[in-house]
Amino acid sequence: MSGVAGTTGRTNLGTQGAGKGTQTLNLAAALRQARGLFEAGKIDEAAKLAVAILTQRPGQPGAVQIVAAVAEKKGKPERAIQILQTSLTGRKSDAMAQMNLCRLLRAAGQLDLSVKAGEAAARFGALDVYTDIGDTLMMLGEVDRALEMFERAVALQPELPRAHLSMAHALLMKGDYHAGWVEYEWRYQLKSTRDLLPKFKQPMWNGMELKASTLLVICEQGYGDCFQYARYLKLAKGRVKNLIVGASTELKPLIERIVGPGRVYDRWEKLPPFHYQITLSSMPFVFGTTVADIPAEVPYLKVDPVKVEAWRVRLAPFAQERKTVGLVWHGRPTNAINAVRSVPLGVLTPILESDDYAVVSLQVGAGSEQLAQHPGKSRVFNAAPLIKDFDDTAALMSLLDRVVTIETASAHLAGALGRRTLVMLPKVADWRWLEGRSDSPWYPTLELIRPQDGGPESATRWDSVVGQVLDRLAKI
Repeated sequence: MSGVAGTTGRTNLGTQGAGKGTQTLNLAAALRQARGLFEAGKIDEAAKLAVAILTQRPGQPGAVQIVAAVAEKKGKPERAIQILQTSLTGRKSDAMAQMNLCRLLRAAGQLDLSVKAGEAAARFGALDVYTDIGDTLMMLGEVDRALEMFERAVALQPELPRAHLSMAHALLMKGDYHAGWVEYEWRYQLKSTRDLLPKFKQPMWNGMELKASTLLVICEQGYGDCFQYARYLKLAKGRVKNLIVGASTELKPLIERIVGPGRVYDRWEKLPPFHYQITLSSMPFVFGTTVADIPAEVPYLKVDPVKVEAWRVRLAPFAQERKTVGLVWHGRPTNAINAVRSVPLGVLTPILESDDYAVVSLQVGAGSEQLAQHPGKSRVFNAAPLIKDFDDTAALMSLLDRVVTIETASAHLAGALGRRTLVMLPKVADWRWLEGRSDSPWYPTLELIRPQDGGPESATRWDSVVGQVLDRLAKI
């Protein structure tokens, strides 16, 4: 939790005010020890020591941060918020508490309060808080104001990676790709990401022709990112003598159909010698991509014809010559915005109840349990038990008349396959869908469905989105 480190206090409490038999603490030493325990993962011991500090010095800011951080670590963010709010005094010593409140309140969806807490922290001199304020403003859809915060954050702390990355997301959402891709290159400078990639010593490729060298492209981000940027592999092949790709097993078959068999490796130790490297998500930067010249020829992912025929046989008895609609309603739970982007299956009941088309569930993993509990489950072809990887999903998608999905990997897969797709977006969507557009320059066959209602609950209500989807499906 922000603010556990860097606390200060009076060197020694002395014995004045301590009860008989009560051990006095060297405040500075006790705080250092409590921080060390917290950072070492010994959170119960850290909390115990912090409480001891607070017993002798009620409201001591550093100890309050530790107690709140422990509550958050134990999965009790509401308790952490309560602790921090209770500790506020209206003085400059509130800076760290307000900064942490800004972050916690944002995660809790209390966005207006998050901004107010961040602004209070800024008034009290917390330099780190401008990025947090900007991140909250992004969730409110106030991208221009957010950019002002990120600009200030970078100006005050030029080497702060998360400020640069947040600025990247804002610039890319605004369509300023020229500046956005530059800032996006900070993504592996974060403390949480700097050790994610293998430490290869080969130089980074800058897009130049390699007439005698082998280039390794690392598919390093989430599945959706890999599907989105896989279009650049064909461009890279045209500039280098040899191209090899490091990708997860789940992606291997689809990527091999772009770069050729035997050129995709799912284990680092199996890589052949190579001379240059690049991450796949750096390709737009290297190729100087702007909104106007995105390489958007689709499909650039190909399907397995044998799997396609197998799905055709399975689907025929269920579809009975009706139009088919694939449905994805839930994203990966570890995604930070999953609660905002996922649609409860119950909300999609009107789609399931239609007799005009056959609904095919493409939902795999988390969220698929909702279908088993839905009263209309018998009306749905549940493909999940038969889907082993994305190659299976791609083959099935190729047969469907429409795909309806949230902004998750399925949207990118469908777009890369050139399938007609309706993407259900929350009020404030991911940067890659830009602002206010109903089309995507990345995928010509996608239509973006955004909420139309402007009420106070429009960020979480999906009524208008489902209504628009039903209108589109009535015309297939």
